[in-house]
Amino acid sequence: MTARKKKSIRSTAKTARQRARNAIEEGFRDLERRLPRNLRSAVRDLRANLRSLQQQMERARQDREARLRRIQIQLRRDTARLLRRLEKAVAPSGSEGSPRASGAARKSARRKKARVKTAGR
Repeated sequence: MTARKKKSIRSTAKTARQRARNAIEEGFRDLERRLPRNLRSAVRDLRANLRSLQQQMERARQDREARLRRIQIQLRRDTARLLRRLEKAVAPSGSEGSPRASGAARKSARRKKARVKTAGR
């Protein structure tokens, strides 16, 4: 027996929303058929309003997911940046890649040169 192909969560949620939407539409069509003619237009208006509401909710959901994705990406970047800073801070002070050690060495060399110049005058 072959393995079943797995669906993504996004695809599964999309098909579930579509099934729910179709069931609601079918219910409204059935209700419209059962009602007298003078009430059918009210059901059509209800259906149109519901469809509009569903579209608004779908757009809001997509906006929310896009915002969440942006926040997650920024959080990952910030975490990686902080981790790099932490690794630099924890690294042994005599290492080649440490900018603090080289900066301190440059400052002390400048001070020595400045003392030599002022002493030579």
